[in-house]
Amino acid sequence: MNKSAGCYVALFPLLLAGCTSGPEQPPITTLPVKLDGQSASIPDKWWTLYHDADLNHAVEQALTNNRDLRMAAANLRAAKAVVDETDAARLPTTSLNTQAGYGSTANDQLEAALNQSDHIRTGARYGIGIDVQWEIDFFGRLRSMRHAANADALAVMAEEEGARVLVAAETTRAWLSACSYAQRIGIAQRSLLLAAQGQQLASQLYQSGAGVELDVIRAQNQVELAAAELPPLQAARHNALAELAVLMGQLPDNPPQAAMQCQSTPSLTSIAVPHSEGMRMLSRRPDVLKAQQALIAATARIGVATADFYPQISIGGSVFSSAHQPDGWDKSGATVWSLGPLISWSFPNVSEQRARLAQANAHEQSALAHFDAIILGALKDVQQGMTNYNAALQQNAALQKAAAGSQHALKLASIARKEGAATALAFLDAQRTDIAIQHQLASADTQLINTQIALFKSLGGGWQQAPAIPLPEPQRRPVPSQISLVDNREIKQ
Repeated sequence: MNKSAGCYVALFPLLLAGCTSGPEQPPITTLPVKLDGQSASIPDKWWTLYHDADLNHAVEQALTNNRDLRMAAANLRAAKAVVDETDAARLPTTSLNTQAGYGSTANDQLEAALNQSDHIRTGARYGIGIDVQWEIDFFGRLRSMRHAANADALAVMAEEEGARVLVAAETTRAWLSACSYAQRIGIAQRSLLLAAQGQQLASQLYQSGAGVELDVIRAQNQVELAAAELPPLQAARHNALAELAVLMGQLPDNPPQAAMQCQSTPSLTSIAVPHSEGMRMLSRRPDVLKAQQALIAATARIGVATADFYPQISIGGSVFSSAHQPDGWDKSGATVWSLGPLISWSFPNVSEQRARLAQANAHEQSALAHFDAIILGALKDVQQGMTNYNAALQQNAALQKAAAGSQHALKLASIARKEGAATALAFLDAQRTDIAIQHQLASADTQLINTQIALFKSLGGGWQQAPAIPLPEPQRRPVPSQISLVDNREIKQ
């Protein structure tokens, strides 16, 4: 009988180890997505396709100095510290305590018990002790907690990567927008100049008797309309430069000189994007990775909730010594100790555990639905991005042909004017038509840039080879030349 009991005791840890807590793997997506799709052929640093060294430098600086990225990096550091905390929970915990007071020592109580006396000596008492406890993770509670914390950290990492994608895209957009608006301002200024020339010509014809007053009024209206186009374009360029500066971690009034001097938009004629909806393409999207890790964390927390149905088993030990004088701790009878297993089990009432498990299962279902929704949104973004980009390409190509035709017509009008076959007014009309088409083409170029960047952002590139984000130590002392933004007020009770 004793031999059988010993066998059961020896096999007890193995039996406990066979008890699994929760599912080992998270559920797969419910969507019929292909798992063998080819990855996108766009480079990670897609902004280099514009072949602008100044733009490349601006994006690299933004990926290093942007304050939103620093905030994301700090959040990631905190998430990694949580993983370290869960790792530490799997190690033995120790605590040291000391005390001083009035009372009796363990030796005093033992002496009174041996003498069968009701009088226990009291007086000044000093004590010191150490406790050691180590939870044996038989049912995977600590392991599941570690898996959940690790998945949470990876989700925060994906969030940081998503911030990188956004910063790279918005920096590129702000740079190209500043260049595009500068180009459109130049076209608007030429349009204003032509309108002024038309007004002058109409006035001369009217004064010579070859024109009518209506033409003068119309010409003046054209001048006013042309002048009205400039302020919005100038404001938009100023705003784009301010946004660029902030994205790069600078004050709004300190944009890079290269962006301020840019007068034409860097061109990107085409993007080779595979028509694939596979998970390999989706693996570039940080939001998909974040949702996936959130699902993994939710599954791991089912393991934590399941482990709560089983006892928590620990091995603990403690040593405590008390004496009337600090130098008496090493005397016989001054020290007590204990060593053995500790079992904590909420049983048979497990209603609370059932409720926590139901919550964990519901959270996993919610995380799965969120994962599916993110995948659908990512596929929609790519499809809409391709549609909008192709439409912008077609519009741009048509306007390019119109601009070429307008340039040819302007050349013919110039020749006819020199030969006396066309009036000055006809030549001016040809110039106005050419400027109007150039204005439409510049607007189409801006739209093309926006669709290009939206497509790049939908494909999720820009974080794979990003530089490290520095986190400088906070400066506690305010600089005298700066205004302190610290609110030192207190709430009155």
